[in-house]
Amino acid sequence: MKLKRIVCTLLLISAVGLSSLCSAALKYGDKGDDVKEIQDYLIAQNLLHAEADGFYGASTVNAIKDFQTALGLTADGVCGKTTYKLLRAAAYDEIDVTTFKLGDYVPEPSNAPSSIVAPILSAVNVVSEVTQQAGIGDIIKLGMKGDGVSYVQTRLSELGYFDGDANGICDESTINALKKFQKSRGITADGICGKRTYRALDEETPPPSDGQYYSANEPSEDEPFTEFPGYGKVIHVEATAYSSQEPGLSSYTATGTICRRGVIAVDPSVIPLGTKVYIPGYGYAVAEDTGGAIVGNKIDVAFDTISECYEFGRQYIKIYIVD
Repeated sequence: MKLKRIVCTLLLISAVGLSSLCSAALKYGDKGDDVKEIQDYLIAQNLLHAEADGFYGASTVNAIKDFQTALGLTADGVCGKTTYKLLRAAAYDEIDVTTFKLGDYVPEPSNAPSSIVAPILSAVNVVSEVTQQAGIGDIIKLGMKGDGVSYVQTRLSELGYFDGDANGICDESTINALKKFQKSRGITADGICGKRTYRALDEETPPPSDGQYYSANEPSEDEPFTEFPGYGKVIHVEATAYSSQEPGLSSYTATGTICRRGVIAVDPSVIPLGTKVYIPGYGYAVAEDTGGAIVGNKIDVAFDTISECYEFGRQYIKIYIVD
């Protein structure tokens, strides 16, 4: 049994419960004990790798968004009543975030004397040390340790992005190597190894390496197309993501096929329907869909889940037209 479960079980038995400090929505710029409490919970869930300083800054916003995305909530970075309730329950092992679905039962936070709040939060921080361990396939972030980190370091070394020892400790040099690798594959260079980064690391044959990542600026209208050996054309695009799981979206594309990973929505006047493309960090795809907002050098990349869409975000990249 994990230490986290043991500690949390003992705490729940020995104490009436933790007082709900979060009575109102917390957001960027807020300060105080309420913020520090949710930061402790985020640390316990291995989502926040910073000190619980009581200031609701950018790192706290991003950690809340990660948690909200994982549980299927609206990822707005604001800790409201629902987010707080689920975050606290997850930190105290009252729900399993890997299997939880919206609508499942969640215990209500109960009141407790303020004198026991600090010891309980301290115990949460102790538990967080255990959750720093990462196996292969787990999300890798700064400060984590384990076989998962060693694997990532080894792959980065094999691909020429990391020259340190595969010691299983995710330090700054590992994060910098991850960022360089992600940038080369057209993945958001955040230094966090998630599903998309694992897939790119596991590719047996690296994709083309010449200018895969475009820039965070708008594509140049002066050079919309360039040539690349082994491919037809290379086009600069603004890429977003979508999924048929999103409310209001159809399960079928404009051409009548199933909306699924491996499909992109395009402006047919730029990329004809039926065109096969290669997208760095995503793989091969076929233009089978269109969209009202997909005009000019824009594409919408299909994923199977909403969380993958959030992970992809919005990118300005080059895609490769396959002959």
